Amino acid sequence: MLKDEFLKLGEYAAAGLYEEPDRSLFYRKALGLRRFYENCELAVYGGEYLYPSGVTAQKMSIIPNYLRGFTCTSDSLYKEAPSLDKKFNEEFCAYNSTVPSEHTVAGNMYTHSIPYYERILKEGFLSYISRIEKISDTDMKEGLLHLIRGIECYIKRCVEYLISVNAEQKLIEALKKVPLHPAATAYEAIVAWNFVMYLDNCDNLGCLGNGLLPYYKGENLIPYLENLYDNLDKNNGYSMSLDSTCPELTVQCLRAACGKRRPMIELFVDESTPESVWQAAFAAVKSGGGQPAFYNADVLLKGLKKRFPSIRDEDLSRFCGGGCTESMLAGLSNVGSLDAGINLLLILEDTIKSVLTSSADFEEFCEIYLSKVKDTVETVKKEINHSRKERSKYNPLPMRTLLIDDCIDKGIEYNSGGARYGWSIINFAGLINVIDSLLAIKVLVFDKKKYTAEEIIELLQSNNSEFLHEVIGLRESFGKDINEINSFANKISESIFSMTETGNLIFGEGFLSASIQFLSQVDAGKHIDATPDGRSAGAPLCDSLAAIFGKDSCGPTALLNSITSLDLKRALGVPVVNFNITQNFNDNVLKALILGYMKRGGIQLQITYASKKELLDAYEHPEHHGNLIVRVGGYSEYFNRLSDPMKRMIINRTIQGGV
Repeated sequence: MLKDEFLKLGEYAAAGLYEEPDRSLFYRKALGLRRFYENCELAVYGGEYLYPSGVTAQKMSIIPNYLRGFTCTSDSLYKEAPSLDKKFNEEFCAYNSTVPSEHTVAGNMYTHSIPYYERILKEGFLSYISRIEKISDTDMKEGLLHLIRGIECYIKRCVEYLISVNAEQKLIEALKKVPLHPAATAYEAIVAWNFVMYLDNCDNLGCLGNGLLPYYKGENLIPYLENLYDNLDKNNGYSMSLDSTCPELTVQCLRAACGKRRPMIELFVDESTPESVWQAAFAAVKSGGGQPAFYNADVLLKGLKKRFPSIRDEDLSRFCGGGCTESMLAGLSNVGSLDAGINLLLILEDTIKSVLTSSADFEEFCEIYLSKVKDTVETVKKEINHSRKERSKYNPLPMRTLLIDDCIDKGIEYNSGGARYGWSIINFAGLINVIDSLLAIKVLVFDKKKYTAEEIIELLQSNNSEFLHEVIGLRESFGKDINEINSFANKISESIFSMTETGNLIFGEGFLSASIQFLSQVDAGKHIDATPDGRSAGAPLCDSLAAIFGKDSCGPTALLNSITSLDLKRALGVPVVNFNITQNFNDNVLKALILGYMKRGGIQLQITYASKKELLDAYEHPEHHGNLIVRVGGYSEYFNRLSDPMKRMIINRTIQGGV
């Protein structure tokens, strides 16, 4: 039997997958998880406040994974038993996306998620059993019961190990209780939060501040939070959200983040935000970790409610940008983040080559371009639905079915519509490149008639440096806060972002637009010729929604005003803005800029606090800057980990001053 062959190799999770091979994929994955937790290596305890801590290494090749349920992490299985490796991949990695590869900029049916930590803290996992037993689907019911028993065994093993190494008694007593039973103290709550985070493969932390509030009695939680953050960071996890419901606890969450790469903190601010929170936020920003990013709850949450009226008012407070910053409701949603990424500049390149010479006027050319974008978006929507349907058949996820409401109570698996809410986020990449390129074509070809369409095409195909320098210097460019330019940017962004507002989504409410570029803009631009915005052949796409570097020369207020001229209320996915400031930027000026930006409709602003000199020195002498962190797209990353093109792109950003 395949089970026995896997057992001989010490592949206990894989053996569980083949223990009852005639059962459903859901049941088999759940049983595989149980066998994993019964046999996996335990993390080494190093005196930390929380357990597990750090990266948990495994001898097994086939281990849990939040995207596919299981993944093969090394080629050792392929080398030792290629037939078993092939069998595993055929049965448990059969699902693949059909979204066109050229339109997967920053995402291809990628689904982050956030467990319902708060429910587990309040009720404990053992309380889930009575709800699970009401499920009519036998395989789902029995599979989830296997999973609960696997978690129960895993916790028991962890406690026995901690006792054997004389770990802190406080930690041992906490894990004897949580997360199987309800938490009673803030420390127990953080211990449980950490444990559940590891069960979900350290993806996201969710609404941590508000989740801890019922247990918080004013004590100092910073050491525990620092340990939790480090665990997420070491496992390449992502984000969490904060507001000022309890300023004292929010301040502790921010102080614990100083100098850290992860989690990416999404801090909701407005004019009522206490000064203590602003001070803690700016101290964290200045510590060089890129945390927090600043969010506008009023526009974002009201916009989500308007877009999806089915969202309950009480659930809106559970907003957390999952993954980098993609809109989710923590513990309640299955969001495609990102399901696809439309390469707007690739479509423009095709439109320039195919119809610019035959267009009677700029309006006709622009309409043809937007029509091509719409056709692409409709194709992508169709393939997203097809891919979602295939995923529901071939990629059930027992762990996320356990962790996300309302899967258990509906008796429906996570990828088959079990979560309370579901939507699909489509990224639009290269929007600012397109706006500036269209403006250049309008001015140079149709208004001033300085170049013919044929000449423009030739200059772009030859990557003519003089021409590219000329268009970089055009007055008609995004980022200068010029009324007619802002109006044009609003028109184009409205046309594009609104393309996600129609169409049915299988297993969900609908589609959302976003503009989130990180490492993806490098590859997305590699095979695109020079473009009329001044971008050279093969260069990266624009930096999310920031102006093209060198064109944002009129100061921070002009830049942020230009960004708010975009139709951001239709980009609820979220629209990312990188804002780079000098190290002497005045806090009062920064606060005023953020509030002014949000009053005008800005949704998100993330800040990199590094000088051009420091970035250049880090490029030349990486050994001296191992802890230098920069904001990339929706997340922070160590500068030294970036590719050379990404490093140069970060260096080329305009750094705004404000004293």
